[in-house]
Amino acid sequence: MRPGFFGLLVILIVTPVLAQQPAPAQRPNELVVGKLLYVAPMPAGLKDWIIDYLRPWGKYEITGNPEGVDLVLKSYKPETETEWENRDGIPVPKGEGRRTPLSRKKREDLPAVSFSVVDWVTNEPVWQADVLDRKQKKDEPDPPAGPHTKIFARDMSPDQIAHRVATKLREYVTKLEKGEGAQP
Repeated sequence: MRPGFFGLLVILIVTPVLAQQPAPAQRPNELVVGKLLYVAPMPAGLKDWIIDYLRPWGKYEITGNPEGVDLVLKSYKPETETEWENRDGIPVPKGEGRRTPLSRKKREDLPAVSFSVVDWVTNEPVWQADVLDRKQKKDEPDPPAGPHTKIFARDMSPDQIAHRVATKLREYVTKLEKGEGAQP
């Protein structure tokens, strides 16, 4: 047989076999399959409080080394874009130098701090909680534990915020394990 004929024969046999293979299954959420969690440094001692609330759960092994972990829990203060206004032809940040502060309505909707759990390999966020510096309104429903949730934290101490963050994360992971949560 000729080498060209043999190559053509292999292609004709292999192509239908490869075409019949099923599509790869959707990857499970890293919150469900992950085992090793690194909690990044946080302000106000939140890191220690969060570790104290997550460790008894036993779902994740908490480590002090960020290399090679499955998940990273970190906090950050969301940056806001500076708004400018002209005063006497000079651009200055909006609201600067005024005696009366800007309306509270705008500040209420911005998170004071956000917590996110990130897949270490893909650097994709798999869960996020925005901590809002306000109380929950009476007619406002409790935010569900989901991939993006809110925590109302007016008058809360750092340990109470850490407890609420750990509780919301735990509720969402439990929901995912039962198959009720949305997959990414």
